[in-house]
Amino acid sequence: MSDILVQRPFNALAIVVINRPSRRNALNEAAWRDLGQVFTRLREDAALRAIILTGAGGAFCAGDDILAFAAVRDDPPARQAYWDHIMACYAAVSAARVPVIAAVSGPSVGGGCTLALRCDFRIADRTARFGVPPAKLGLVYPADSTQLLVSATGIGMAKRMLYTGALIGAEEALACGLVTELADDALAAAKAFAEPMLASAPLSIAAAKLACDAAMAGRISEVAEEVMELSRRADSSEDYREGTRAFAEKRVPHFVGR
Repeated sequence: MSDILVQRPFNALAIVVINRPSRRNALNEAAWRDLGQVFTRLREDAALRAIILTGAGGAFCAGDDILAFAAVRDDPPARQAYWDHIMACYAAVSAARVPVIAAVSGPSVGGGCTLALRCDFRIADRTARFGVPPAKLGLVYPADSTQLLVSATGIGMAKRMLYTGALIGAEEALACGLVTELADDALAAAKAFAEPMLASAPLSIAAAKLACDAAMAGRISEVAEEVMELSRRADSSEDYREGTRAFAEKRVPHFVGR
């Protein structure tokens, strides 16, 4: 059975749960593969409006399972295959066409912190702690993940986290911008945070997400035409007509994504 669970409280929302609590939700190769495949499948779900990523048992994700990776460390083809699953997973989370919200309790460390950074928002409870420990392991943090960390925390905090490998707590993560919102119950707060997005026009969100992510990466010119195409689709969409009617009738619009 997979260690990645998908819950659908209703069609518009998917809750993806990393379910390896005995390992503090550290991911082995199969779990990395399965998590990436889940996000790839969800990308094709037309009914979906938002995704919450969380972990079972009071932990978000303690990163890569060091024992599992150690088993392939001295086998270059196996090590590369393992690494490819990790990179494919990160890419699949980043490529989600709908907002992705991390609901974080406990450790969000290493690969777990990177997963949280790949989400659009991070809602944390007061047990949450974040860290990127490559400097303590003699490794190098990937350049694109470093860019996400700098964007989320600012250059000073990013350098501190990368140079020392130190963990920061929930309050400090909120203060520097790594955490979007602090709550007593991260999952419940993430659901509430998603509610207004579930009611928004999907084409509008898809275009905004594409443009925001490209702007953060300094490649807005690369997606300008794709954003314009989404704009053309929106201009002729039923959702635009519904939004106009709802505004005139002073009611909440009901968007369907086309």
